[in-house]
Amino acid sequence: MSSEIVKVLETIVQGIDKDYSFEDIERSLRLPNKKRKTLIAAAYSWIYEKKLRDLYITRELNHQVSKSIRILSENEASIVGLQNYDYILHFYNIGLINSSEIEIIIDNIISFPEKTRTKESINLLMLSVILDIDRVSLPGSRYTLYSSDTIN
Repeated sequence: MSSEIVKVLETIVQGIDKDYSFEDIERSLRLPNKKRKTLIAAAYSWIYEKKLRDLYITRELNHQVSKSIRILSENEASIVGLQNYDYILHFYNIGLINSSEIEIIIDNIISFPEKTRTKESINLLMLSVILDIDRVSLPGSRYTLYSSDTIN
C-alpha cells in the first residue's frame, strides 16, 4: 500500500511541475474510482501541506535549505545500497523530498537491520518524512485533519 501512495505522490509532483491540471493527473493514475477519489485527494493535501511547510521554513524563518546532495561514504554505500540510494535520489530530483529529508531517511536506513532495508521500508520512511507536518505548525493549526481530531 505504501508503494502505491508513493507512486501517487510521485505522479502528482511531476504533474504539478509540468503544470498539468488536477483532472489530467487524476486520469493518468488509472486507479479504481473509489480509491481514486480518496487517495488522490489525500495525496494532494499532503503535497500542499509539504509545499506550504517548506515555503514557511525558507521564507519566514530565514532558514537556508541546503542545496547540496549527500554523498555516501564507502561504508554508508555498502549499508544503504546503491539501488536504494538511487531510488531516494529519484524522489529528490522530482522535488518530493529535500536534502535535509534525505539525511533523515539515510540515517534511519543505516539503523535498520540488513534484511529490512527494502524499497517498502524506504517508502514508509519517505511517507513519514513527508507527512511530518507538525514540525513547524502548532497543534490545531494544521490544514488537514487526523482521524483522532474532533470537530466542535
